[in-house]
Amino acid sequence: MLDDVHVVLLRPRWARNLGSVARAMKNFGLRRLTIVESQIGSWSDAWQMAVHADDVLEAAVQTEDLSSTLAGASWIVGTTNNPPKSVRVMTPREVAQEAVTRGSPTLLFGGEINGLDPAELLRCHAVSVVPTAPAQSSLNLAQAVCVYGAELFAAAHGACRDGVEREPAASTELMQQLERLLGHALQQSQWAKANRPKNAIGQLMQPLYRAGLTESEVHAWMSAMGKVWRPRDADEV
Repeated sequence: MLDDVHVVLLRPRWARNLGSVARAMKNFGLRRLTIVESQIGSWSDAWQMAVHADDVLEAAVQTEDLSSTLAGASWIVGTTNNPPKSVRVMTPREVAQEAVTRGSPTLLFGGEINGLDPAELLRCHAVSVVPTAPAQSSLNLAQAVCVYGAELFAAAHGACRDGVEREPAASTELMQQLERLLGHALQQSQWAKANRPKNAIGQLMQPLYRAGLTESEVHAWMSAMGKVWRPRDADEV
């Protein structure tokens, strides 16, 4: 389970935090690290802070597109200390416990200053908040990664598996196809004529992300949507 846990840092700003993240990951057997829209210049401080974790930094992938980074993920957990309404909120321990049966999560961490915005959180299957004292609710980026790593490590080494196989959860790419189809259908309806909030489609999709739909369930939704609205070009779906 630990080998497949995917740590994604969106818009990280400081190299020393990147190095500390790599060290925390190595502490708990996590290997997959992706950096999206990096704001980091020199990595000198990262190498200095990544004690015995040079291999994690060397294997890190850098991209500029969050959507493509998450396209193959079937369980995305966004981290925040300010979850939007309607999302499923979990503690790090609950994430780790569910990972035993559901499989390894993709853990999405926002930048050090602004974190993840509501639109990004609404497109996660769940949102996780580290329980903290009200006087200081935000954690350093590496501290947060350390908390999740510790919980996942404990769950992976202490779990009793029952051997029951589960149908694979739908990939984010497939969920994005469903969202596009839903958006196109709604734009052809009376729904589009009313004033809608900026993240209206994301709010409609959030219950489906929370449900952890399987591939066959998403295909059933897409088939049903296709009966409501059929695109002129099948490539739009």
